[in-house]
Amino acid sequence: MPSRWEIDRGFTIAANQTQQWVWEWFDDGGAGPGQGPNKGPVMFRALPKGPGQGGTNTAQTILVTFDFAKCRGPQGGPNGPKVFYEFKIRNESSIDVPMILEMVLFNDLPINHG
Repeated sequence: MPSRWEIDRGFTIAANQTQQWVWEWFDDGGAGPGQGPNKGPVMFRALPKGPGQGGTNTAQTILVTFDFAKCRGPQGGPNGPKVFYEFKIRNESSIDVPMILEMVLFNDLPINHG
């Protein structure tokens, strides 16, 4: 079953700006196949905070999550080839927007090979 996370660590994105994000999990060194940093499929989205969460409703807030990529680090490194995820968040609003990062993890989906 998918799991949904709301990660609130005081993130804010400035008006009309774009942020690049990198997300990874660290392998615990002995968890076995499928338990390391390759956790996908996964989806990320930026959620503007409402007034009760420290946000605002004085202006329309639009946060766009785009350019999502699953990546691998180089061979030969101490953690290589590690899997990590990159994406960008763009604030199309006229104000700075406090936000929560939402993550939906679908790591229980079976893999079908065609």
